[in-house]
Amino acid sequence: MLKYTLLLTLLLLSTFGYAQDSISVRIYPKYDSVGKFHRFMFGENYRKEYAMDTKVPIIKISEIKGGLTPTQRGGGNQSHSLRLVDRSGKEWVLRSVEKYPEILLPEVFRKTFAGAAIKDNMSAQNPFAALIVPIVADAVKVPHSDPMIGWVLPDAKLGQFSEMFENTLCLLEEREPVGDTDNSEKMLRKLNENSDNSYDGITLLRAKAMDALLGDWDRHEDQWRWKPEKRGDGITYIPIPRDRDQVFYLTEGIIPRSAQVSWLLPMIQGYDRKLKNINWFFWEGRAIYSRWFSQISEDEWTRTVNAFCDAVTDDVLEKALRKLPEPGYTLRHDHLLKELKARRAALPKMMNTYYHFINRIVDIQATNKNELITISDTAGQQLTVTIRKISKEGNVKDLLFKRTFNPEVTKELRVYVRDGNDSLILNNSTSKIKLRIIGAEGVKKYHIENSNRTVRLYSKEEAVSFTGNTSKLHKILDNDTSNTHFVATDLYKRKMTLLNAGYNIDDKLLLGLSYTITQPGFRNVPIGSTHSFSFLHSFATTGFRFSYKGEFYKAIGNADLILQANAMAPENSQNFFGLGNETTFNKSGDYIRYYRARFSLYQLDPALRWHMDKSTLTAGPSIQYYRYNRSENDGRLINNMMELHSPDSATVARDKTFAGITINYSYNNRNNDILPSSGTYLDVKFSAYKGLNTFSNTIGQLNASYSIYKNLNKKRTIILSDRIGGGVTVGKQAFYQSQFLGGQGNLLGYREFRFGGQHSLYNNLEARVKIADFISYVLPGQFGLIGLYDIGRVWIKNEQSDKWHQGYGGGIYFAPASLTVFRVVVANSEEGTYPYIAMKFRY
Repeated sequence: MLKYTLLLTLLLLSTFGYAQDSISVRIYPKYDSVGKFHRFMFGENYRKEYAMDTKVPIIKISEIKGGLTPTQRGGGNQSHSLRLVDRSGKEWVLRSVEKYPEILLPEVFRKTFAGAAIKDNMSAQNPFAALIVPIVADAVKVPHSDPMIGWVLPDAKLGQFSEMFENTLCLLEEREPVGDTDNSEKMLRKLNENSDNSYDGITLLRAKAMDALLGDWDRHEDQWRWKPEKRGDGITYIPIPRDRDQVFYLTEGIIPRSAQVSWLLPMIQGYDRKLKNINWFFWEGRAIYSRWFSQISEDEWTRTVNAFCDAVTDDVLEKALRKLPEPGYTLRHDHLLKELKARRAALPKMMNTYYHFINRIVDIQATNKNELITISDTAGQQLTVTIRKISKEGNVKDLLFKRTFNPEVTKELRVYVRDGNDSLILNNSTSKIKLRIIGAEGVKKYHIENSNRTVRLYSKEEAVSFTGNTSKLHKILDNDTSNTHFVATDLYKRKMTLLNAGYNIDDKLLLGLSYTITQPGFRNVPIGSTHSFSFLHSFATTGFRFSYKGEFYKAIGNADLILQANAMAPENSQNFFGLGNETTFNKSGDYIRYYRARFSLYQLDPALRWHMDKSTLTAGPSIQYYRYNRSENDGRLINNMMELHSPDSATVARDKTFAGITINYSYNNRNNDILPSSGTYLDVKFSAYKGLNTFSNTIGQLNASYSIYKNLNKKRTIILSDRIGGGVTVGKQAFYQSQFLGGQGNLLGYREFRFGGQHSLYNNLEARVKIADFISYVLPGQFGLIGLYDIGRVWIKNEQSDKWHQGYGGGIYFAPASLTVFRVVVANSEEGTYPYIAMKFRY
């Protein structure tokens, strides 16, 4: 009897549970099961909300909204997404609240520490924050959906999707809450095709202000829909933001905060009282904003933002927060309300900062119809741009665009005339704003009444005419589409600081820093220029090395401009054993100090670089300055003129200055630069220097190396590689300009710079055997063994030597996810056994 009573009770409870309209659930308790150290490293985040029992509505697919029918899986990456349709044909979207970001990782990473870490980072998303958006959006007149978040009950209607969605917490909303809309690609195409089509930039500005207020950083192009509203002869697009998963996103913990540097994830900024950098916060969707905001003046921008802040009253914020379910509402209410009020107060200043940022360089885009563009200066050295329609009969008609640009804010205008039969009139005698004009297909007529500075104009070679004062017009005429196509301006400068470290038997521990600035350029994808600064200090020799390299891509036609400067000073130290193929290496006494020369060396190498498929050619002048350190070289070999056997033995202590030219050619058809298993690599460098003082000789040098890679089995687990190289010197070189062999560069088993001469020749043979691909929780990768054999020699005048120096050895390598290589080898020769550690293969 008791058995049947229990069974009946369970059936009644089950029936009663499904009849209810809500249920208490715990979303993902595992987030809150971590310890203090984990929270310190990855943040406290919203772990409590994911672990607490929270009362949510139930979603029964066959009943809700009159009954929904699944049609297909959605396109989301991190969420499970399902499209559904109701009886009227309206589409709905069901999306899991729990995220599965590990799917974005390469498969080799998914079951590792990296996969676990990125999954844990989802605790930074507030699971119910999307519910507050409609209240705020209504207050500021931004279109929105009305989502609900509930528990999906088992339902036969789910069919093949049951396993993925039943008994999960999901967000349900209309797919098109304001009717039919276009995606971003279609919207932009229609704006380009028809000058009667326009866009509502003010509504977009309010939407972006709301993103900043709520901390929703994830606004890439696919997170917007665009509603076309019929107006006159065309349509006006209204922006519809969607997918509000990132509202109130947090970046707590050491690792998430460290990821906010400009070269990693600067757009992800945690929800604090004020955004750390609103410019980077608006990174996602930047190509769209540059066009839509180009029509808004600073006064209109300021009025719109101030009106937005006035509309978001304390009552609106309170009402919005009440949409959060308990107990999360009580847990977060006071803190979030304080943060919201603080952000609202800071918003006008933050949005003004972004206005000045996005208006520093402005893209102005005409359409593919016929238009008249007028550019003229006004009071205060400002520049006014107007765009008007030209009818089929050639009559100037409706005003499409008009805005005046302030040179204190805007430094450059890029006017894209696009296709069509267009006319452009320029009259600028005062404004300092830089101007670029880009025309595409169709007849183009450019009339220059006046221009106080050079204007760069990019156009096709045919169907283009110029009248007026064209002396300041720099024409780049080319029928290649790359000369006239549109590329949205990138305003974001990236900065990166890294630790430099290394070890070898001579320098011992090497430590330093490198700092790189990457600057976007005009239509240069992905970058316009880079500036790299680095320094390295040897604790064994107390030497310093400083370097700078600037790369300006396509600075002169298709050529890159390269500026490179190196300084090994003030305590530079380099091994020197004298010149010759059989120099003595006496390991008695303080021999390490004895065989080290102290000198400073400065070099400047500006150059032009051309890329040609798999080849690269670099050429330019070179300047070199050498200074001997007298006090530090007492008691060393370098101070013993009779032992040097160098052309400059008698003048080694004298300053030397050289000027010349360097030309470098490389050809690379390897299948992989990091882990090559097939292909070849050729590198040839010619340099010629003329001595500029009495103690500096004129020399010429040619250095070359050729590497070949061959896999010896179908699985590519055994790779044989060989490199042959060497150099020839014409003239009397200074000792430090000699051809050297030894160490990591080309002859393992010997000290760095062990043998020096006028000429050199060497061969490096390596076999690489992959032992295993493996998945480690901390770091996946490829592990293998290395075997090596090196041979080489140098030549100097009047030396009789037939000796070839040989080194052999082996070691291991580890390639984490094939992104880089860690190599540890030990090599032996007649002079000893030496270890070598490096973060790449030698060639």
